[in-house]
Amino acid sequence: MKKIITYIALGLAVAFGATSCSQDNTPVEGKGEFALKVLFDDQTRATAEELAENCTINIYNSEGLIRTYNGVEAMPSKMWLVTGDYRCDVLAGTESAASFTDKTYKGSKSFTISAGATTTVSVECRVNNVVAAVAFDATIADQFSTFEAQVGGELTAEKALTFNATSASVGYFTLDKNTTALQWQFSGTHVKYGAFTKSGTIEGVEKGKKYTLTFTYTKGTPEGDLAFDIEVVKTTEDIEDNIIFEADPTGVAAVGKWEVWATHATLKANVSESEFGSEGIAIQVRAQGSEEWTVIDAEKAGDNLFSVVAAGLNPETTYEYQLVVNGEAVGTSKTFKTDYVTTLPNAGMEDWNSDEGWPMPYATGGTSWWGNGNKAADMAGLVISESDASTYSEGTKSAKLSGKQIKILTIDKVAPGNLFSGSFVATVGTKGGKVNFGRPFTARPSALKVDYKYTCGAITHDEGGPSDDTTPHGVGDPDRCHIYIALGDWDYKTYGGSAESPVQVNTTDVSTLFNPNSDAVIAYGELVKGESVSDWTEEVIRLKYKDTERRPTHIIISCSSSKLGDYLTGSYNSVLWVDDFELIYDQNVVTE
Repeated sequence: MKKIITYIALGLAVAFGATSCSQDNTPVEGKGEFALKVLFDDQTRATAEELAENCTINIYNSEGLIRTYNGVEAMPSKMWLVTGDYRCDVLAGTESAASFTDKTYKGSKSFTISAGATTTVSVECRVNNVVAAVAFDATIADQFSTFEAQVGGELTAEKALTFNATSASVGYFTLDKNTTALQWQFSGTHVKYGAFTKSGTIEGVEKGKKYTLTFTYTKGTPEGDLAFDIEVVKTTEDIEDNIIFEADPTGVAAVGKWEVWATHATLKANVSESEFGSEGIAIQVRAQGSEEWTVIDAEKAGDNLFSVVAAGLNPETTYEYQLVVNGEAVGTSKTFKTDYVTTLPNAGMEDWNSDEGWPMPYATGGTSWWGNGNKAADMAGLVISESDASTYSEGTKSAKLSGKQIKILTIDKVAPGNLFSGSFVATVGTKGGKVNFGRPFTARPSALKVDYKYTCGAITHDEGGPSDDTTPHGVGDPDRCHIYIALGDWDYKTYGGSAESPVQVNTTDVSTLFNPNSDAVIAYGELVKGESVSDWTEEVIRLKYKDTERRPTHIIISCSSSKLGDYLTGSYNSVLWVDDFELIYDQNVVTE
């Protein structure tokens, strides 16, 4: 049953503070009426009226968030919307990391306003938690004198719930931003074998779906692996997981989803040490269809568990692997397929054009992948990023990124040379510009190799920098070049850019500057150099992965002749040359 709260809102200002409330109430040509209906599922302790009173209503246009209200009653009674496309999001409920009672709700609806017409928008708010239910099969009570199951994003007091025969059977979870799995742990006292603990993970859980975990005991010994029987039940979006305890066979284990990279994989095997011991354990690997095995000595990774890292593999290739004990193959073999690799467009900086009136790093008629700030610099008749055929590490050209002084009347600024994956959007007055960083990318490299050289000038302009940058950067101090790479899963609706290039940086607003510590960053690496490098030098920038169990959606590469160029601090005498970018896919993955 749904409870409908209807609220009529006539109109909406285009930007925060753009009009007063009295202006909102005045019909204007080219605008239309907006009527909002908010629907809640009232099968909760909180009534629909209470949820509506405390909900948050956000309204967006193509530029981003334009209005936010705390409760439907907070919305003006009469407003007008300028014709165009919009989206309304409604958030409600009580957010808890783990609760048997607290739920959150979310609804979203896109709509279009037409001049002179009334547009009625119905936003249905549904449960926005990951929901988990626990059931214990009769075999559990038969075999265990005491038992319970913990479930949560993490198995801590704050983020997990404990289920037993008497507790509530359904829990609601708000997972951390980077968490996409539910962890569970079954603990009990077996009537014959005593204390017993078993744990596991439900990967890829989603908000608004209910996961039912049914625990069943099928063996006479409390040792076992897990088997999942997952079924999605039509509109209820329930997922039922039957967790069955059964014996671990000796042999290779299935490869974990995130343990396979483009050129290496972590392989594991279950070995009964009481039967085989812990010496002479290995795993043999070969490309599927090949006759020759490569045997890799295994290391102990846990009780009855051994692992190896198989390196030097080929991307997108199926491999076969099998357990070896004291030189003899044991058990059946299994297979896995290595990940793919992606290369960078125009990595050698050979392709340039001036179709728009200034140098751009892609061929005439081609597609832009790399961008620069030449469009802004051109307003002062300057070029800060161009090809250079007089010096290069390979091929016939390199990219030359030159700091320049912009001096027009009372304006005196520095414009650092730059090159980045993304596109320049627009200038912001005389103080800066907007840039959309990033390009679609889903591979998982371990490093970025780049050839560079650098002329380090003394800083000529100091307009500040981040508070955590303790390196002196006043006028006269040595400038620093900066090259960085980041992999992430930025949502352009949050970070202000576009679906193609999701992270928008407005250099006049320091809160928008790229943040390598944001939750959306999966891996990051950088080169900072505060002295001249006269000869071409190869640098391997290792990515440090914050999370190896997320796949990126975009890649950002940025090169600047002045590290603090976004703050307009740097030198117009600094020049950075870059050439021959290459993504490296090897087994030397650095993690935090």
